[in-house]
Amino acid sequence: MPDLSAYSGVLGNRLAAHLLRRTTFGPTKAQILDFATKTPAQALALVLNFNPIANNPIDPVTNATWINTIPVPPAGSDDVTLRGFVIAWMLDNFRTDNTLRSKMILFLHQNWMVDDESWNSHDMYDYLKRLEFYCLGSYKTLAKKMCRDNRMLVYLNGYQNTGASPNENYAREFLELFTIGKGPQTAPGNYTNYTENDIKEAAKLLSGYEYDLNNANVDTDINVRQCRLSPWRHSSSNKIFSQELGGGISVTITGSNNAAGMLTELDQYINLVFDRLETAKNICRKLYRYFVYREISAAVETDIITPLAINLQNNNYNLSIALNQLLQSNHFYDLDDSNATDNKVGSMVKSPLDLVMHTIRFFNISPFTFVGNTPTTIWNDFYRIGLREIILRNADMYLFSTTTVAGFPAYYAAPKWDKHWFDTSSITQRYYLGRCLLENKCWPYSSWAQMGVKIDIVVWVRDNISAPSNGNILVDELINYLLPEIPDTARRSYYLNQTLLGTLSLINWQNEWVSYILSGNTAVVKPRLELLFKAIIFSQEYQLQ
Repeated sequence: MPDLSAYSGVLGNRLAAHLLRRTTFGPTKAQILDFATKTPAQALALVLNFNPIANNPIDPVTNATWINTIPVPPAGSDDVTLRGFVIAWMLDNFRTDNTLRSKMILFLHQNWMVDDESWNSHDMYDYLKRLEFYCLGSYKTLAKKMCRDNRMLVYLNGYQNTGASPNENYAREFLELFTIGKGPQTAPGNYTNYTENDIKEAAKLLSGYEYDLNNANVDTDINVRQCRLSPWRHSSSNKIFSQELGGGISVTITGSNNAAGMLTELDQYINLVFDRLETAKNICRKLYRYFVYREISAAVETDIITPLAINLQNNNYNLSIALNQLLQSNHFYDLDDSNATDNKVGSMVKSPLDLVMHTIRFFNISPFTFVGNTPTTIWNDFYRIGLREIILRNADMYLFSTTTVAGFPAYYAAPKWDKHWFDTSSITQRYYLGRCLLENKCWPYSSWAQMGVKIDIVVWVRDNISAPSNGNILVDELINYLLPEIPDTARRSYYLNQTLLGTLSLINWQNEWVSYILSGNTAVVKPRLELLFKAIIFSQEYQLQ
């Protein structure tokens, strides 16, 4: 039976790694060992605790930030490139983050989808900072704030919505994708949780919100820009919502003709939507599929989703409270049954971003330390071009620029869900990762000669494996910390004998390693370690988390 009660035991290596893989973009060996001594409550106290991102995007032309200025690109810079640098800045913060913040920013982005393909680098920055501010705060408050987000207004045509000519695009997605969700269609225009008329009424309520990047129009809670309210473009009529959305009764929100009244209408509408338990359930189902498992059985719906949703709603939709409950549960650690076929550990396919970040984080690959590059060129070579434009784009995860408002299919499309990440259109690109990191090239795009990162696997093994001259210990420490489950005897033998050793014996390996330490000559040990590195990150097991 699915069990939401808290597991109070010490995590140990396996469950510590499981928690860290799901809540961060990949742990290091040291982090796994540290969390292995903690209970889930102690571990979550750390991953749920973080400070705001302290740095800002940097323009390589001026070597200074531009995001707090009136939104005109600095001389010598174009805004297309600057939008890429905003995303590069966020990706670099993902790389260095040891808390839940980054995974939750990505979760909220997936659930409040926009793209970066038009308009301004400033509104892209404001959008990301808004997600960061609420990533462990109130989802309900975020919903209200997103109604005034300039980037969202552009993406879903909210800035074109007027009382005289309502545009229903944002109002439709607000209900269908962002909040309560579409239920079974019971009649034409009736989706169980709301109706087509509710969309029309919501569009009128949300009319008169205009795109505005003037620095005087600031959301003081977050210190980022927000849209302006234009009452003359707003529908002042009363808005009448159905009993489906009203929880069994029709609800009227009185119209207004001034900015204060527009905000009152918005508050009442947000309360109307979030007073429905189905809204909390919809959010909890998304959290469950993002952090736990793709399938939600009837038992999980009853024993996990419903009580989690009640807790979320009773605490003003505070995400940290719901996550603290879910990620401490026996169910999350698969300790609530003896069924070996439904293990939650190692059951989800890594996204392309998880795959790249887990690798560079575990092997402590810092783009900023690569010889010949500065932080600003690294933002361009590694993050903007190498990682986002080549690796992620060709692996079907063009971050912050999806083709649909629903986001990436892995997060919304049944029945495959996360298995979308591992299909014929993306599998090849996943397997270029090893060559990219070993050879500092964005394969197969030879024109991009420098990706901006490179791992020296010999030096890493020397500095991080407890006894690298011992082939057994070397292989065990790599596979036991990199793979979600310890491989069986035959699989371990493959990593040891067919990749590390080849024609060498264990004694030969020991002698060759000692020879390298004494002479610095890597002629023998380097190719063997590179084969082992690629064998692990190319393995089916490494694709899972």
